[in-house]
Amino acid sequence: MFGVRKLSYEFSSPHGLSLHARIPTITFRGAFGYALAQVIARYTNISTLEDQVALYRRIFMPSNEGDESRNQDLARPFVMRGYYSRPDNRSFILELLLFGIAGQYESFFDTVMDVMARMRIGKQQSKCYFLKVGSEEVPMPDPEPSSDLAVEFLTPCVRLKHQGRVYRDEIPFQVLMPRLVDRVMELDALYGDGSLGKDGQAVEWKRLSSAVASVKLSGDIYHSLRTSGRTGQQMRLDGFVGEMQYTGDFTPFREVLRYLPWVNLGHFNVFGCGWCRMNYI
Repeated sequence: MFGVRKLSYEFSSPHGLSLHARIPTITFRGAFGYALAQVIARYTNISTLEDQVALYRRIFMPSNEGDESRNQDLARPFVMRGYYSRPDNRSFILELLLFGIAGQYESFFDTVMDVMARMRIGKQQSKCYFLKVGSEEVPMPDPEPSSDLAVEFLTPCVRLKHQGRVYRDEIPFQVLMPRLVDRVMELDALYGDGSLGKDGQAVEWKRLSSAVASVKLSGDIYHSLRTSGRTGQQMRLDGFVGEMQYTGDFTPFREVLRYLPWVNLGHFNVFGCGWCRMNYI
């Protein structure tokens, strides 16, 4: 298992923040990478460039180097999400969720955020005022499940795939659960104690998920595009945004379902894609 630490920061500008129009946290993710490199180079005791690059890659772009695994990119130890706190878009609350051992380095990430604000953010390079507004270990309640579960997908779940098909217009439970299991188990293996999904439990979770009925209550495909400010490369961030209702026996999934609101699902989860809320009804 692994814990989740939520750090909250307010970024504000009297002229407004020029963030990505559809998924604002995308802009912060790009700025975070630049600021992270600056902090590692200037504020740590790591003297060699090789070791500085290694630390940067471990945090920002970990990979299975030398491994023939099908998935070469590993899960990052963090995700971002957030929302405007003023209707004129002059203030934005950014939440940085740190997984497992990454939560021990809160002061390091505070410095990255401070540097990010001073470097200016967005296309208009807005001068930002920065304030840390919260830090907490996320509680992981395990409520007694009912037979109905509502999940609201707040940002697009990009390229959520099951048995060769990419789901964009809805997310059945038998699609949701296998991807959640894979995500949580990888985070646990990299940054937790590695205890989740042992003794065939993960296979059983995925198998049982097909018995849960799924109904789309609202929503559809949400289309978005990201253009890299560094390379000019464009990436489609299309995925389902809306609400699904699931009906069945959720008792077998309790251990892993409680992570659903915190880990973000699908591709580009670090950008803030795949943010969900859940509620037993």
